[in-house]
Amino acid sequence: MNQEIRQDVAFETFISGANQGEFRWAPERVKPSWSSLKNGSWGSEFQAELVSTFGVSSDVVGPFLRSASVGLSMPMTILWALEHLNDDESWTRKNTLTIHLLGAYEIEVMNAQTFEEILHRLPDVNNLKLVLCGPELVNITSARERNQEINMETCPNCSRDRRKRVHQLFPQPYHDMARGQGNKFVKPDLAIAFNSGSSQQAVESWKETIAFLSKNEIPTVFTAYNREEAEVEAQLLKLAGRHLVPSLGPIKNPWGSILARKEPNKVTGFYAVNGWLAGGFR
Repeated sequence: MNQEIRQDVAFETFISGANQGEFRWAPERVKPSWSSLKNGSWGSEFQAELVSTFGVSSDVVGPFLRSASVGLSMPMTILWALEHLNDDESWTRKNTLTIHLLGAYEIEVMNAQTFEEILHRLPDVNNLKLVLCGPELVNITSARERNQEINMETCPNCSRDRRKRVHQLFPQPYHDMARGQGNKFVKPDLAIAFNSGSSQQAVESWKETIAFLSKNEIPTVFTAYNREEAEVEAQLLKLAGRHLVPSLGPIKNPWGSILARKEPNKVTGFYAVNGWLAGGFR
């Protein structure tokens, strides 16, 4: 663990020194068909492609993989959740897949391109619609960007096949956005809150959102940075009257980031982006 952390710090220093900002990457290949993630791992799914893309050996690809896992943990967790919330694979063949991101902010916006991995693993899906909701979005979006459907740039393969990734940003709590749409509101295939902090910040607002999700039977998943947060947030989900799917928490997320970070307010311990699944229901 300590050796990996030293490697990751050195890698981060190198990337920032090259004026590249944070390392973000997602493969451009498109899978020929959907393949279950239940027997996969970060190494089996991405290591060979990183080696090929960056021309590094498997001995030194670790920092690349761990850094890439931060952004990729979002689309991979979405796919993992959909696989566990559905009884069959019909969701993998929908023309349009709609995902609502709750409490969205910088990490979802800055890693927007990584969500294309969903299209790349679901070749029968032609359109991916991501609705980002969160009051803090007001700080990083312009008035003309808000509430509008934005066609995002896609890779050459998706562009050639006319596959689309559409983002829509609402700078308000999810329950306010949904109620404001009235009869026009359409339930998503999944609502997901990444690292929500729902047990620590804006607790009453999150309770309203969870109540709305529960009442309207919207397939939902919450993630957390660590076990402690996940277990508390699981209780909030249960209090809304929902039965949690055991494989979706509270449990360590197999597709959480593998880039360990030191806990900022503790002497010991580490956390990871989307490191734990707090809970999921349908």
